[in-house]
Amino acid sequence: MLSNRKKKILCAVVDGYIDRAAPISSKEIQEQYLCECSSATIRNELSALESMGYLNQPHVSAGRIPTEKAFRFYVNELLCGATLTSREAELIDNYFQRKIGSLEDIIVAVTKIIAEITNYTAVVVKEDMSDTITAIKLLDLSNGKMLVVIVTDSRVLKDGMLDIPDDFTDKMIAQAERWLNKLFVGKHVADFLNFTYPYTLVNDEFAQFNSLFKKIIDVLKKQSLYNGMDVSTYGESKILQHSEYADVHTAQRFMAELENKDRIAEMFTYDGGESGSVTVKIGADDNAPEGCSVVSARVNLGDNVSGSIGVIGPVRMNYKRVLAVLDKISDIIIDLIDNKETT
Repeated sequence: MLSNRKKKILCAVVDGYIDRAAPISSKEIQEQYLCECSSATIRNELSALESMGYLNQPHVSAGRIPTEKAFRFYVNELLCGATLTSREAELIDNYFQRKIGSLEDIIVAVTKIIAEITNYTAVVVKEDMSDTITAIKLLDLSNGKMLVVIVTDSRVLKDGMLDIPDDFTDKMIAQAERWLNKLFVGKHVADFLNFTYPYTLVNDEFAQFNSLFKKIIDVLKKQSLYNGMDVSTYGESKILQHSEYADVHTAQRFMAELENKDRIAEMFTYDGGESGSVTVKIGADDNAPEGCSVVSARVNLGDNVSGSIGVIGPVRMNYKRVLAVLDKISDIIIDLIDNKETT
C-alpha cells in the first residue's frame, strides 16, 4: 500500500516521463509537482519506489523512469477523470459534421480521427454476429480428435478441435450432435455468444455429456467470434514519431505485429467486456505487444454487431488523452448508430 506522498511522487514521475521521455529528477519533481517537499525527502521516496519495483534508475547520476508496474498503478489508481481541450473536442465534432451513411464510413472516420488526435495507431474491430445458426456437426477424425463444424446462413466455421473421451462411442457423438442442434439451431450467433450453458436442461439421458458440452460451447463461442471479426487500422507509421521506436528493429517488430490481424483482434476483443467498458493492457505480460500498450473501449455498432475502438502505442502513452478521446468518440458512435437505424 503506497502512502499519499508516494502516490503523488509516482504520478509526477509518470506524467513527466510521458511528456519528456527522459529520466525525472527529484529537483524536477520538487519544482513542478511537490514544492512543499524537500529534495532529500523526494529522493528517499524515489529510492523506496525503486526498491518496490515501480521505478528504474538508468545511471547512478540520472533521474528515475517508471516501469510497466508503475504505469499499471498509474492507470488503475492515479488516473483522474481526463478531459479534452476545447480545440480537440471541436476538431472531433467538426470531423463528424459531414454526412456519414454506412457502418463502413463510420469505421473509417473513427480510425482516422483517433489516430490524428492521439498520435498513435488507431484500431477498430467489428464483430458481426448477425448470422443465424443452421446446423452443428461433430465429425470423428479417428485419431482421438473431433472436429466441430458450425453452419450458418452465410458461412461455415470448422476450426474447433476437441479431444474425444476414450469411452465415447459413435452413438454418443450422434446424441451430442442432436442435443447441440436442438439448443442452438435458429439462434443468432450474437445470442449464442452470450449463452450460458443450460445445466438445468440436461436430463439423465444427457448428464454424461456435461463436460463435453461445456468444451464444445466454449469452442463455438471462440470460433464464432473469431470468424466474424473485421479489423481496420489507421496511422501505422505514427509509432515512428515516438522515441522508443527510433531503433529500426523495434519499429519493424511493431509493424509485424500490426500485420497479424488475428492477433490484433484478440488483443482488442478477448476481454470479456460489455459495451461501454474500457480495457488497458500494458506490456507483453498483459497480452499487449512487447513495449506497447493497448487501450480499447467496447462499442455497439448496431443490431448483432459490436466491436472495440482504441489505440496501440508505446507504454509511455498519454493515457489521459487517449481515454478522453475514446470516451468522446464512443458517445458520437452511439448517436451515429441511432441516427442510422432511425433513417
